[in-house]
Amino acid sequence: MKIVHHLDSSPFMQCIQEREQKRYTYKALKHEIDSIAASLLELGFEKNDRFAVWLPNTLENVTMSFAASKLGLIKVNINPAYVERELEYCINKVGCKGILLSPSVKSIDSLSIFRRLVPELDQRSSSAGELSSKAVPTLKHVILTGEHISVSGAHSYVDLLKRGAQISHNNLTERQASVDPDSAVAIFYTSGTTGLPKAATLTNFGMLNLVRAQWELLSRFYSRVCVPNPMFHIFAEISGVLNVAVAKCQVIFPAILPDTVATMRAIHEEKCTALIGAPIIFRDILMHPDRKKYDLSSLAYGGSGATSLHIDFLRQIEKEFPITRIVQGYGMTENASLLTSGMWAGDDDPQRRLGSLGRCMQGVEIKVVDRQGQIVPIGHQGEIWARGYPIMRGYYGDPEKTAETITPSGWLRTGDEAKMDKDGYLYFVGRQKEIIIRGGVNIYPIEIENVIIEHPSVAQAQVFSIPDKRYDVSETFMTTNQTIDKITQEFKKLDKDVNIKIEYITCISIDLFLCKYYK
Repeated sequence: MKIVHHLDSSPFMQCIQEREQKRYTYKALKHEIDSIAASLLELGFEKNDRFAVWLPNTLENVTMSFAASKLGLIKVNINPAYVERELEYCINKVGCKGILLSPSVKSIDSLSIFRRLVPELDQRSSSAGELSSKAVPTLKHVILTGEHISVSGAHSYVDLLKRGAQISHNNLTERQASVDPDSAVAIFYTSGTTGLPKAATLTNFGMLNLVRAQWELLSRFYSRVCVPNPMFHIFAEISGVLNVAVAKCQVIFPAILPDTVATMRAIHEEKCTALIGAPIIFRDILMHPDRKKYDLSSLAYGGSGATSLHIDFLRQIEKEFPITRIVQGYGMTENASLLTSGMWAGDDDPQRRLGSLGRCMQGVEIKVVDRQGQIVPIGHQGEIWARGYPIMRGYYGDPEKTAETITPSGWLRTGDEAKMDKDGYLYFVGRQKEIIIRGGVNIYPIEIENVIIEHPSVAQAQVFSIPDKRYDVSETFMTTNQTIDKITQEFKKLDKDVNIKIEYITCISIDLFLCKYYK
């Protein structure tokens, strides 16, 4: 992943900004990438070594995405909110040789968590050689961000930058030239709805070319992209960070952790032209009491994924932000986050642009199949299968799970149900693992959630089932600003819309309610 082709024409153009920390120009970003990569090479990191990054949305996190690619390492993205048990699992699952972390993330004392996992950290000096840990035996190097690091067994990121800037980069140039574009470059953990997290392994070629395909659709909107999504999730990497490698643009992280006010402030002050985020980000902005204090009118594009959104909600976003164009896309970690985009539909076709998941990205194949893997007729429901360059290599260290998910001919079984129209637009139905079977009838939670969320007083809704001697009973958690009497009265009017019979609504906390119903 190269950014050098932007240096000649725009070396001092800002490309990455983390508003709580600092800003990078293309020249500064390349200098930091080369410096940290040179130091990691000197420490003995080999191609295909796994390198964990346990950080929020920081510039060091961004730098490591490019440094890993340059060295042929595999960057392992880990949720900064994980505790020691989860961290131990993620490191050992793929055998990480190095880790980059911050001493603290807001109120999270990351260093204390890490010390409990690796007490050997304070029993040696980083200059004495590689770390030896009982809990995480493959881990040999620990790197801490921040100034004035005084942990004996850890390297200082700042010191490594200084060292890397001073040493020759000849070996670094040779290493970069030897990296196979088809080699693995990143691991993102994904667990779906059940089981331990699986390590989805993505390639240089797949990720970068998906970003290029995305850029062809969105280039006119992407001059200043606001990315509040966490970087341990593939969405932020594909729709955010890597864009600076394919075109001249500015990627803005509003805060190191999700923060609705910081996101609105970033859009207002930086005049962001695009907002990329999960549905909750758009919903939180829409319902925030201070929204009108910020000018969001610079937004020309909004891109959302992770779950299907109701068309009325998308129309509300377009109207009230306001925003020129908002679309949904469909994808998952296993295919680098983006299989389809609603951008294929024109402004004169709002039903498809807002109501569908769009058509498949350039160079990607999609089909909707039955239980036997046979293509279903147009308009019929089936499972989404996908094939093409963004598909993961597999789940690292999990050949059985990989074989269950990817067919011998390369088709990714997504586990999601959809319908496809005659022009190739997908319409989401539900996830196979989330289907509620009641009396032999399939109930798709998203159908009910979308109706409930239409109510102006409801911010979120989550449908689930509980065991029943005869039938499963469905329940919903929802957040609202209404009283229990008011919300009960209004929701009983929904019976006719989704064919449900509401039994009761109970107040769980100030704004959280539990609704029990039958369908």
